[in-house]
Amino acid sequence: MPKKAPTAPRKTIRGTPEPAAVALQTPTPQTPTPQTSTPQTPPELDAAYFARLIDERMEHTREQISTLTAVIREVTLAAKDIPADDEHDPEGTTVSVERANEVALLAAAETSLLELMEARERLNTDSYGICERCGTAIPTARLEIRPETRFCVECASARRR
Repeated sequence: MPKKAPTAPRKTIRGTPEPAAVALQTPTPQTPTPQTSTPQTPPELDAAYFARLIDERMEHTREQISTLTAVIREVTLAAKDIPADDEHDPEGTTVSVERANEVALLAAAETSLLELMEARERLNTDSYGICERCGTAIPTARLEIRPETRFCVECASARRR
């Protein structure tokens, strides 16, 4: 039988007292859940090949980030020399649109680098090449195209829906 804690009656908005007794819940023992093992990288997967591939992609992405950062800096500095009303410029796009495009590309490159770093960590902890949703092995061809992928084709398409 749950114990009741004595409390002073509280008043509601209309000024009538609210019941004072509140039942205290005693914790119920929970049954232990079986620990599932972490999925392991498939043994047929060439870990050294994928380590090189991920490292190469990370280096390429870092170069992209460096280039995009420099371009954004140049566009920002160039904007100081251009009149504020550049939307009627016969040369083409406005400086602000160009800067927004470069910033979007930079954000995508930074996200890609983080995903590649996480993939490298999964490779180091022997959990690479396994779908995080269904637990099946991700095909090698998919990993070669997107080495940072965490999902098999079926689960990735289900996530987009």
